[in-house]
Amino acid sequence: MGDEGKIDPSSPFYLGSGNQLGNLITHVILKGDNYLSWSRAITLSLKSKRKFGFVDGTISKPTEKKKMLDWDTVNSMLVSWILRAIEPKLAASIPFFDEAKRPWDYLEKRYCEASGPRLQQLRASIINCKQLQNMSVEDYYNQLMGFFDDLVRLKPPHGCDCGNCSCNVAAKYELDRDEEKLHQFLVNIDDAKYAVVQTNLLSQQPPATLDRAYQALLQEERSRNIAQTKSHEDKAEAHVFALPDRGKQFFVQRDKLRLFCSHCK
Repeated sequence: MGDEGKIDPSSPFYLGSGNQLGNLITHVILKGDNYLSWSRAITLSLKSKRKFGFVDGTISKPTEKKKMLDWDTVNSMLVSWILRAIEPKLAASIPFFDEAKRPWDYLEKRYCEASGPRLQQLRASIINCKQLQNMSVEDYYNQLMGFFDDLVRLKPPHGCDCGNCSCNVAAKYELDRDEEKLHQFLVNIDDAKYAVVQTNLLSQQPPATLDRAYQALLQEERSRNIAQTKSHEDKAEAHVFALPDRGKQFFVQRDKLRLFCSHCK
């Protein structure tokens, strides 16, 4: 807080002129079955506004009367934003909450349940995720990583519970998960276009990282697009150069018809 009661723009309690009750903070609308992608979009949006602490509980409720007013104002705004990003029929079924953390927790409990069928569905989606003929490397990568992110969200990796472990099991688990992502990404890439790059990456020792493989395939995609564009331009240029001969023949024939003898007419 400033000396005159004004809130610093860097404070999570700050609400600028662009923050209104009717704002739509994400174009991803919650319909029920898309909760995981919706919650990611909401999280990113609120973090960019420095407001996610109200939702996850890290910004606790103040005890000072003056700060309590700011707290209530921000929470009312956040509740409005969350409800605005939910399909109207679905939003009507949600109980009234005056704190942003409560509807957030309610929706997570309602839709983010790690049931057996849901986990099996996600694993099947990962296995069956392939780069289609007209799909870019970036779109394929984003789709596959989205499935992996959803799986981690529903079934977080195990770590050390005792706090005394010195073998760093969490880091080892993360390496295994990254290797799994790499192989799944490369196995279902378009063989017709990227077979050579795919083979090279899979045979590298030590194994390539997921980021390295992604960048290598992006580079190959750009090279192929440039070569394809150049081929089209060469064909178009050859077609243009072929036109003048036909045009010249036409104009020559036309000029001959206009000639006549000035003596015999």
